[in-house]
Amino acid sequence: MIVEISAVPIGVGESLSSFVARVIEVLKEEGVNYSLGPMGTSFEVENFGRLAEILEKVDRALFEAGSPRNYYVIKIDNRAKGGRMADKVKAVEEKLK
Repeated sequence: MIVEISAVPIGVGESLSSFVARVIEVLKEEGVNYSLGPMGTSFEVENFGRLAEILEKVDRALFEAGSPRNYYVIKIDNRAKGGRMADKVKAVEEKLK
């Protein structure tokens, strides 16, 4: 399953990079394959249960970092045959040749 998350702490000012860095730290601690993007971070998980565990840890980490309110935009791509982020990128790059 591929997930993209945009975590937006509300009430902390305009600069959010330190909060985004905290999200990345959680993903690293959890050992998931991730890709940081300018508008969100994509990562791979095995199932919805694992996703819930990670989201709970991200939410807790943002509160601990000083966010009074967290807003999320989450996209999920879950295919019966599976799928990896690198495979999706590779498929597009091959068509661009």
